[in-house]
Amino acid sequence: MLREEVLVVAVDGQYATVSSQRKSACGSCHAESSCNVLSGGKTKQDTQIRAMNPVGALVGQRVLLEISEQQFLKASFLVYVLPVVSLLFFGVFARYLAVKYGVSPESAEGVGGLVGIIALVMTFFGLSKLNHHIEGDDSRRPVISKILTGISRTSGC
Repeated sequence: MLREEVLVVAVDGQYATVSSQRKSACGSCHAESSCNVLSGGKTKQDTQIRAMNPVGALVGQRVLLEISEQQFLKASFLVYVLPVVSLLFFGVFARYLAVKYGVSPESAEGVGGLVGIIALVMTFFGLSKLNHHIEGDDSRRPVISKILTGISRTSGC
């Protein structure tokens, strides 16, 4: 299980919206405050996630959020690997077919590039549809497993 300490910012029945500060590779670097390479000059932003709330956490409490490593790896594969594989596979395959059917190598490169980009866009479109389809599946949702602190006075709530 992957675990992270987060802050509850909203509660809606059996669900809670939690907020966590994004982390970057610069988090342990001594020059983090002066170097904003990964953030493009922006300050750290909070990420909000909708999670199951079986422990009854309240707004302002710090809690422990858990997600299955298997679910995390599946999601990472779909978002990061599948689009790149789609781009490369369909681009190379389209170039191969173009050359095979008599298109000049220079033009075949353009055909492969265009088909690869179309495949990339279609993959993201398909992932968007898949996300809407599985959005209601609570077995894939992170779970609040433990309340760590009482209600924070500095949470603004």
